[in-house]
Amino acid sequence: MQNYMKKIYNSLKCYGFEDENTMGMAAFCRDEITDPLLDEVIKYWGKTFNCCSLAGFVMMGKTGLAAATDHVPIFDGVRRFTFFAMPHIAISKEGEMGKVYREGIQKPSHACGSLEAIVRELECGRLNLKTDMEDIEQSIIRQKIISTLRYGEKPNLIEITKLACQIISDDVKKLLSPLDSSVFNYAVMTGIQIHGPMDTNWIYPQDFYVVGANLAEVDTLNT
Repeated sequence: MQNYMKKIYNSLKCYGFEDENTMGMAAFCRDEITDPLLDEVIKYWGKTFNCCSLAGFVMMGKTGLAAATDHVPIFDGVRRFTFFAMPHIAISKEGEMGKVYREGIQKPSHACGSLEAIVRELECGRLNLKTDMEDIEQSIIRQKIISTLRYGEKPNLIEITKLACQIISDDVKKLLSPLDSSVFNYAVMTGIQIHGPMDTNWIYPQDFYVVGANLAEVDTLNT
Protein backbone atom coordinates (compact mmCIF):
# COMPACT_ATOMS: atom_id res chain seq x y z
CA MET A 1 0.00 0.00 0.00
CA GLN A 2 2.80 2.42 0.87
CA ASN A 3 4.54 1.76 -2.45
CA TYR A 4 1.27 2.28 -4.33
CA MET A 5 0.66 5.63 -2.65
CA LYS A 6 4.22 6.77 -3.24
CA LYS A 7 4.03 5.89 -6.94
CA ILE A 8 0.69 7.69 -7.25
CA TYR A 9 2.11 10.80 -5.63
CA ASN A 10 5.24 10.83 -7.79
CA SER A 11 3.19 10.29 -10.95
CA LEU A 12 0.79 13.10 -10.12
CA LYS A 13 3.63 15.54 -9.46
CA CYS A 14 4.26 15.39 -13.21
CA TYR A 15 0.79 16.89 -13.73
CA GLY A 16 1.22 19.69 -11.20
CA PHE A 17 -0.38 17.99 -8.20
CA GLU A 18 1.52 18.81 -4.99
CA ASP A 19 0.54 18.53 -1.36
CA GLU A 20 0.61 22.34 -1.09
CA ASN A 21 -1.89 22.96 -3.91
CA THR A 22 -4.07 19.83 -3.81
CA MET A 23 -6.80 18.52 -1.52
CA GLY A 24 -7.53 14.84 -1.00
CA MET A 25 -10.94 13.18 -1.13
CA ALA A 26 -11.44 9.64 0.12
CA ALA A 27 -14.35 7.21 -0.24
CA PHE A 28 -13.51 4.05 1.69
CA CYS A 29 -15.53 1.78 3.94
CA ARG A 30 -16.13 3.20 7.41
CA ASP A 31 -14.52 0.08 8.90
CA GLU A 32 -11.63 1.15 11.14
CA ILE A 33 -9.26 -1.28 9.41
CA THR A 34 -9.35 1.00 6.36
CA ASP A 35 -7.80 3.81 8.43
CA PRO A 36 -4.22 3.08 7.27
CA LEU A 37 -5.23 3.92 3.69
CA LEU A 38 -7.00 7.09 4.79
CA ASP A 39 -3.89 8.02 6.78
CA GLU A 40 -1.80 7.57 3.63
CA VAL A 41 -4.07 9.93 1.70
CA ILE A 42 -3.74 12.52 4.46
CA LYS A 43 0.02 11.96 4.59
CA TYR A 44 0.45 12.89 0.93
CA TRP A 45 -2.41 15.35 0.35
CA GLY A 46 -2.97 16.97 3.74
CA LYS A 47 -6.50 17.96 4.68
CA THR A 48 -8.84 15.40 3.15
CA PHE A 49 -12.59 15.52 2.56
CA ASN A 50 -14.13 12.37 4.03
CA CYS A 51 -16.55 10.76 1.55
CA CYS A 52 -16.61 7.38 3.31
CA SER A 53 -19.65 5.10 3.56
CA LEU A 54 -20.43 1.41 3.94
CA ALA A 55 -18.30 -0.72 1.59
CA GLY A 56 -16.68 2.39 0.12
CA PHE A 57 -19.63 3.21 -2.13
CA VAL A 58 -19.84 6.85 -3.21
CA MET A 59 -23.03 8.27 -1.70
CA MET A 60 -22.13 11.93 -1.26
CA GLY A 61 -24.25 12.97 -4.24
CA LYS A 62 -24.32 16.39 -5.87
CA THR A 63 -24.66 18.24 -2.57
CA GLY A 64 -21.71 16.43 -1.02
CA LEU A 65 -19.59 17.03 -4.09
CA ALA A 66 -20.52 20.71 -4.09
CA ALA A 67 -19.36 20.98 -0.49
CA ALA A 68 -16.14 19.10 -1.19
CA THR A 69 -15.17 21.05 -4.30
CA ASP A 70 -15.95 24.33 -2.55
CA HIS A 71 -13.16 23.47 -0.11
CA VAL A 72 -10.56 22.79 -2.81
CA PRO A 73 -7.74 25.38 -2.76
CA ILE A 74 -7.12 27.69 -5.71
CA PHE A 75 -3.56 28.03 -7.01
CA ASP A 76 -2.80 29.91 -10.23
CA GLY A 77 -6.50 29.89 -11.06
CA VAL A 78 -6.77 26.09 -10.83
CA ARG A 79 -8.41 23.90 -8.17
CA ARG A 80 -6.76 20.50 -7.78
CA PHE A 81 -7.91 17.44 -5.89
CA THR A 82 -7.30 13.70 -5.76
CA PHE A 83 -10.20 11.27 -5.37
CA PHE A 84 -9.57 7.79 -3.95
CA ALA A 85 -12.49 5.33 -3.88
CA MET A 86 -12.19 1.65 -2.98
CA PRO A 87 -14.09 -1.23 -1.40
CA HIS A 88 -12.08 -3.64 0.73
CA ILE A 89 -11.66 -7.32 1.51
CA ALA A 90 -9.71 -9.26 4.13
CA ILE A 91 -7.67 -12.46 3.95
CA SER A 92 -6.97 -14.31 7.20
CA LYS A 93 -3.68 -16.02 8.05
CA GLU A 94 -5.39 -19.30 7.11
CA GLY A 95 -6.26 -17.90 3.69
CA GLU A 96 -9.96 -17.43 4.47
CA MET A 97 -11.49 -14.72 2.31
CA GLY A 98 -13.38 -12.01 4.16
CA LYS A 99 -12.07 -12.98 7.60
CA VAL A 100 -10.03 -10.64 9.79
CA TYR A 101 -8.83 -10.87 13.38
CA ARG A 102 -9.34 -7.60 15.23
CA GLU A 103 -7.56 -6.45 18.35
CA GLY A 104 -9.28 -7.67 21.50
CA ILE A 105 -11.57 -10.13 19.66
CA GLN A 106 -10.71 -13.83 19.63
CA LYS A 107 -12.99 -14.89 16.79
CA PRO A 108 -12.58 -13.62 13.23
CA SER A 109 -14.97 -10.96 11.97
CA HIS A 110 -15.86 -9.90 8.44
CA ALA A 111 -14.51 -7.48 5.87
CA CYS A 112 -16.40 -6.31 4.10
CA GLY A 113 -19.39 -7.16 6.27
CA SER A 114 -21.74 -5.11 4.11
CA LEU A 115 -20.87 -7.04 0.95
CA GLU A 116 -20.77 -10.39 2.74
CA ALA A 117 -24.31 -9.78 3.99
CA ILE A 118 -25.48 -9.42 0.37
CA VAL A 119 -23.61 -12.61 -0.60
CA ARG A 120 -25.50 -14.49 2.12
CA GLU A 121 -28.83 -12.99 1.03
CA LEU A 122 -28.22 -14.11 -2.55
CA GLU A 123 -27.26 -17.59 -1.40
CA CYS A 124 -30.48 -18.06 0.57
CA GLY A 125 -32.64 -16.33 -2.05
CA ARG A 126 -34.09 -13.75 0.33
CA LEU A 127 -33.55 -10.16 -0.75
CA ASN A 128 -35.33 -7.13 0.61
CA LEU A 129 -35.16 -4.58 -2.20
CA LYS A 130 -37.23 -1.97 -0.41
CA THR A 131 -35.46 1.20 0.67
CA ASP A 132 -35.06 1.07 4.44
CA MET A 133 -34.61 4.61 5.75
CA GLU A 134 -33.11 3.17 8.94
CA ASP A 135 -30.53 1.27 6.88
CA ILE A 136 -30.26 3.58 3.89
CA GLU A 137 -26.67 2.90 2.86
CA GLN A 138 -27.04 -0.87 2.85
CA SER A 139 -30.30 -0.50 0.92
CA ILE A 140 -28.54 1.54 -1.77
CA ILE A 141 -25.59 -0.86 -1.97
CA ARG A 142 -27.92 -3.84 -2.31
CA GLN A 143 -29.93 -2.14 -5.07
CA LYS A 144 -26.82 -1.10 -7.00
CA ILE A 145 -25.34 -4.59 -6.90
CA ILE A 146 -28.56 -6.45 -7.70
CA SER A 147 -29.22 -4.16 -10.67
CA THR A 148 -25.99 -5.36 -12.30
CA LEU A 149 -26.60 -9.10 -11.84
CA ARG A 150 -28.35 -11.47 -14.19
CA TYR A 151 -31.19 -13.59 -12.88
CA GLY A 152 -29.87 -16.46 -10.79
CA GLU A 153 -26.32 -15.14 -10.43
CA LYS A 154 -24.83 -15.68 -6.98
CA PRO A 155 -21.36 -14.12 -6.83
CA ASN A 156 -19.01 -15.09 -4.03
CA LEU A 157 -17.26 -12.50 -1.87
CA ILE A 158 -14.30 -12.04 -4.22
CA GLU A 159 -16.58 -11.62 -7.23
CA ILE A 160 -18.93 -9.22 -5.48
CA THR A 161 -15.98 -7.14 -4.25
CA LYS A 162 -14.69 -6.82 -7.81
CA LEU A 163 -18.21 -5.91 -8.92
CA ALA A 164 -18.43 -3.29 -6.18
CA CYS A 165 -15.11 -1.86 -7.36
CA GLN A 166 -16.45 -1.48 -10.91
CA ILE A 167 -19.69 0.11 -9.69
CA ILE A 168 -17.73 2.54 -7.52
CA SER A 169 -15.40 3.41 -10.42
CA ASP A 170 -18.37 4.11 -12.68
CA ASP A 171 -20.13 6.15 -9.99
CA VAL A 172 -17.05 8.31 -9.40
CA LYS A 173 -16.68 9.03 -13.12
CA LYS A 174 -20.36 9.97 -13.39
CA LEU A 175 -20.26 12.12 -10.25
CA LEU A 176 -17.22 14.12 -11.33
CA SER A 177 -17.96 14.42 -15.06
CA PRO A 178 -20.02 17.67 -14.78
CA LEU A 179 -17.06 19.55 -13.27
CA ASP A 180 -15.54 22.29 -15.42
CA SER A 181 -12.11 21.00 -16.45
CA SER A 182 -10.89 24.56 -17.00
CA VAL A 183 -11.43 25.19 -13.29
CA PHE A 184 -10.77 21.76 -11.78
CA ASN A 185 -7.85 19.43 -12.31
CA TYR A 186 -8.42 16.13 -10.58
CA ALA A 187 -7.01 12.62 -10.38
CA VAL A 188 -9.08 9.50 -9.72
CA MET A 189 -7.71 6.32 -8.16
CA THR A 190 -9.93 3.27 -7.67
CA GLY A 191 -9.22 -0.32 -6.79
CA ILE A 192 -9.60 -2.73 -3.88
CA GLN A 193 -7.95 -2.41 -0.49
CA ILE A 194 -6.81 -5.84 0.73
CA HIS A 195 -6.15 -6.54 4.41
CA GLY A 196 -3.75 -9.39 5.08
CA PRO A 197 -2.46 -11.07 8.23
CA MET A 198 -0.45 -9.09 10.79
CA ASP A 199 -1.91 -5.73 9.74
CA THR A 200 -0.54 -5.89 6.20
CA ASN A 201 -2.35 -3.94 3.48
CA TRP A 202 -2.23 -4.04 -0.31
CA ILE A 203 -3.95 -2.24 -3.17
CA TYR A 204 -5.41 -4.06 -6.18
CA PRO A 205 -5.57 -1.14 -8.66
CA GLN A 206 -8.45 -0.50 -11.04
CA ASP A 207 -8.56 3.05 -12.46
CA PHE A 208 -5.95 5.80 -12.45
CA TYR A 209 -6.62 8.84 -14.60
CA VAL A 210 -6.21 12.60 -14.58
CA VAL A 211 -8.73 15.15 -15.86
CA GLY A 212 -8.11 18.82 -16.58
CA ALA A 213 -7.66 21.37 -19.33
CA ASN A 214 -4.16 21.96 -20.68
CA LEU A 215 -2.57 19.12 -18.75
CA ALA A 216 0.89 18.15 -19.92
CA GLU A 217 1.04 14.71 -21.51
CA VAL A 218 3.57 12.83 -19.41
CA ASP A 219 4.64 9.19 -19.61
CA THR A 220 4.27 8.07 -15.98
CA LEU A 221 5.00 4.37 -16.56
CA ASN A 222 8.64 4.78 -15.55
CA THR A 223 8.04 7.36 -12.82
